[in-house]
Amino acid sequence: MLMEVKKITLKDIAQASGYSLVSVHRALNNKEGVSKAVKQEILNVANEMGYTANYVASALKRRQVNLAVVLPEPEEGGKYYFRYIWKGCRVYEAEEEGYNMNVMNYTFSVDGDSGDREQVEILRNLYEEWGGQLDGLLTAPNINSSRMECLLSQFTAKGVAVVLIDNDFKDCGRLCCVAPNDTYTGQLAAELMNMVLKGQKGTILVAAGDEGSLSHKMNAAGFEDYFRKNNADITVRCIQDLYRSEANKQQMLACFREDESIIGAYSVRARNTIPLCEAAIASGRIQELFLVGSDLFPESAQMLSDGILKAIVYKGPYQKGYQGYKTLFEYLIKGIPPKGEAISVPISIILQNNIKFYEEFI
Repeated sequence: MLMEVKKITLKDIAQASGYSLVSVHRALNNKEGVSKAVKQEILNVANEMGYTANYVASALKRRQVNLAVVLPEPEEGGKYYFRYIWKGCRVYEAEEEGYNMNVMNYTFSVDGDSGDREQVEILRNLYEEWGGQLDGLLTAPNINSSRMECLLSQFTAKGVAVVLIDNDFKDCGRLCCVAPNDTYTGQLAAELMNMVLKGQKGTILVAAGDEGSLSHKMNAAGFEDYFRKNNADITVRCIQDLYRSEANKQQMLACFREDESIIGAYSVRARNTIPLCEAAIASGRIQELFLVGSDLFPESAQMLSDGILKAIVYKGPYQKGYQGYKTLFEYLIKGIPPKGEAISVPISIILQNNIKFYEEFI
């Protein structure tokens, strides 16, 4: 015998939350007239009660939702990492067709100061052109600066829901940040290398990425901190990006040639993984170096297959894009709040024997 499942109504939610029917209606339909705190409380009660609505129908009736996606380019310097964040965004967007949404995509370079300026200019123009008409913004801040925080705060002050990827600005009023714990990521890489190199004395070279990126800083700091606490026989030597791949390669090659104590190397970012491998090969010391790269793309997969890389730390860029877009979409269209201010994606160690389980993300 089938049991009849009671349909949850707005009146039920009003009674359970203690707010008026009008307030509940405004909160669930993303309308003005209720504070952010009240809206959040009502949404939480509705979710706990299992409330669902015909979101497609209601979205078609409501005004157009304007969403901006501002991320580094998926080609050129971004092809090793940001291509897969874009891929995750597009896959989720395709899964949720049929909504009255205006999605605006913007890209900027990942190359040093020029990329920083491009992102700032895009955000400024977006704010000036759309202002309060923009409903949501998904972006990966390229720099960790007060200027970027101020820009993001301008959007949130206008009521724009902002979701960040990788670099977080907790005080800008953003909805949440989607990222792995970067400190733990560095510690995971260090733990792996320590297991292999334990008993040896020497130096590990760390290609520490962009010194303006909080994500890269935390990753490198986690790596250093692990060895400081767990293995005094290993010295960690960090070098910062020179922004161009060839310059980074030459810098790492010089380190390998000049410092015979180097027994391993780790790249905290995807785009330095191949220059690291090429530098190790050119040094003639590849057989004695334990190399760990970051993230999965055709070139890094080949380096792993060839035995140049011994392992890859996968930070889930595809999952970040998918989860970031999903979080913003569900908040704007369905009124579903994020599970927390920090949304983590899994961090994985990829070896030759398990790479087949990750090939779908390449």
